[in-house]
Amino acid sequence: MKKIVLLLIPFLLILPGGVLAETTPTPTSNPTTEAVTEKLSNQINDLKDKIASRVAQLKLVEKKGFIGTIKDVASNQITVIDVAGNQRAVDVDEITKFTSSGKDSFGISDLKSGMKISIIGLYNKDSERLLARFIDTYTLPLYLSGTISNVDKDNYTITLSMENGKSYLVDIESVTKTDIYDADNNAEKSGFSKVEAGVRTQVIGYADKKEANRMVATRILLFPNLPKNPKVIVVPNAVNPTGAAVSTGSGKKLTPIK
Repeated sequence: MKKIVLLLIPFLLILPGGVLAETTPTPTSNPTTEAVTEKLSNQINDLKDKIASRVAQLKLVEKKGFIGTIKDVASNQITVIDVAGNQRAVDVDEITKFTSSGKDSFGISDLKSGMKISIIGLYNKDSERLLARFIDTYTLPLYLSGTISNVDKDNYTITLSMENGKSYLVDIESVTKTDIYDADNNAEKSGFSKVEAGVRTQVIGYADKKEANRMVATRILLFPNLPKNPKVIVVPNAVNPTGAAVSTGSGKKLTPIK
């Protein structure tokens, strides 16, 4: 009899409605999961709005640069007149970088009205303002045309006489490029050895900051085949506008034109 009871117990366990049959729990909703899903959805929508706003801003901003003359300087703003005569508003901030040739320390407090500067930054098309990233003092080159009146081969300088009666002492440096033009207007590279008095010349360079009527040439164009300019009066010893004799700084006499 005991054997029969033991054999019936496994069948009772697996029968539907059996006394010991397992029951399946009814699934219920998880409020925590719904809250996380809603929060994630809100974050995604916020991110989309930020991206759309940033894209709109980028369409209004472009990198831009220009050269001009300072009209006014404030604590965080510079008013500049560009080469076309337009007035520009330039904003500066804590990451704007200022540089000036020959100076280790330079900032907005060193900028003065009348200075020429070059600016690179972010231009806002809507406000028409430029947020400066780089500001550098800029020196406009001199473009002079005249006749060589004197040559100092020992000190590598020439004196250029012009129509207005002025003359410039021009320093020839290792960086100076010299071209000579033939009768057919073909140019070839030249050197200081071919620079002669009486030749019509164009000189491009920068004014000497310490001495008036003196410049350092970056480019010299020689036109030996052009006729002499009657408006340029060349004298044996060139003089500057003040009437003082031009000096090379060495005490040596310049070679006069013959």
